[in-house]
Amino acid sequence: MTIVVRRADLSTEAEEITKLLVDYMTTALRELQETFGVEDSPTDVSGLRDSLEEYRDPSKALFVAQDAAGGLVGVAGLRTLEPGVVEVKRMYVVPECRGMHVGSRLLDRLLEEARQMRARVVRLDTVRFMADAQRLYRSRGFVERTPYVGTEIPPHLQQYWIYFERDQATSSAS
Repeated sequence: MTIVVRRADLSTEAEEITKLLVDYMTTALRELQETFGVEDSPTDVSGLRDSLEEYRDPSKALFVAQDAAGGLVGVAGLRTLEPGVVEVKRMYVVPECRGMHVGSRLLDRLLEEARQMRARVVRLDTVRFMADAQRLYRSRGFVERTPYVGTEIPPHLQQYWIYFERDQATSSAS
């Protein structure tokens, strides 16, 4: 399957990206409830469409993975937490494209963008049950760390998450 990873076009793709993000959050929240009995959400699903506007800011970037038929099969973003530090946000690949290295390609594009943004450090968080994502992050030089300033995960939910960081200077280029 041919996949192209490129910058999102919010003027024409916002609805399709929102659908991907709602699918991602709905699935993750269901799994969070089933795995840990948690019904609280760190993200308001109803506000996802409006939150995309934030990615028009030059301190942020949003990318999509597009299949040969033109459909979006993945999404991933970066936001600046502080000068030199960026965070991976909303990385998601549709279930039917998992195992096809779409997530790897999205993450590699984010790491390239982080270098272009002159970020020294890339951070991210992931729910503990997302083992495939954790393997991908570790394969790209991310190491576990404590929760960081700027995470969107509220303190009472942080026990269910793993936090990662990658030093761009010491990690090999992907």
